[in-house]
Amino acid sequence: MPSVTATVIQWLLRTTGTYKKMFSGGPGFAEIQAQALSVPSAPSEKNRKACAISFSEFQGRAVWTFDPKDGAAKGTMLYWHGGGYVYPASEAHWDYLAYLAATHGIRSVAPLYPLAPMDEVGAITGFALDFYRNFVAAQAGAPFTMGGDSAGGGLTAATVMGARDAGLALPARILLICPWLEANPNHPDQPGIEPKDAILTIRGIKEAAEMYAGAAGLADPRVSPIHGDWSGLPPILSFGGGADILLPDARALKAKLPAVDYVEGAGLMHDWPIFFFPESRAAQKRMAAFISG
Repeated sequence: MPSVTATVIQWLLRTTGTYKKMFSGGPGFAEIQAQALSVPSAPSEKNRKACAISFSEFQGRAVWTFDPKDGAAKGTMLYWHGGGYVYPASEAHWDYLAYLAATHGIRSVAPLYPLAPMDEVGAITGFALDFYRNFVAAQAGAPFTMGGDSAGGGLTAATVMGARDAGLALPARILLICPWLEANPNHPDQPGIEPKDAILTIRGIKEAAEMYAGAAGLADPRVSPIHGDWSGLPPILSFGGGADILLPDARALKAKLPAVDYVEGAGLMHDWPIFFFPESRAAQKRMAAFISG
């Protein structure tokens, strides 16, 4: 049963539609996206007080790095944020990465990748693989984890498959948080989950997926990595939520790869592991141990 904090916050989010309106699709999407993009996506002053944050650019796009203030990182993660491939990183993402740095000593590098519909899957996964290649070179053989939430989980999967196929060095570990692995939301369980989901709608993610896929189509393994080749990949820690439309994706991965270390939060919403619920903090402690090796 979810904690009191999780129960209250999920109720508030469902009632107010704070996130859900962003993922409802329809004719209002372009205006909502434009509003989201009108404000630069960047860590807050609160985040900067909690940890050491630095800014760089790659191919003209922002890259934010979060380090513990004492500089002694216990592990490193390359992180791809969620947002349906149509929104930049949110305050919740920055708070999560700052917390990992301040509390658990995890260094995170988070690039802001191109978004749909301005770009499509080829350009977006191409940017991710280019950044990955550059990141691996900078690591100079040091181990790291690659991870992401939601769409960022899908991009993580597509990127590690692309890296393997290109003969690049692979991460030591993969972290998938409520990953979006099947772009076509046609699983029979999803309509029953939708009323409980505090963030996503079936229509919204279907439309976002179509914008991301473009001519490649939803079945392309870069768009729907569950259909890709998962052989030869590093150990995976994955999270799912019982009140998350993407729950079937997380379960499908566990069924496909029984060796995946899978954690399912009963009654918990999409992306619950990056929030501040008691369950989230326990998940983050587990992630930190995983990232630290």
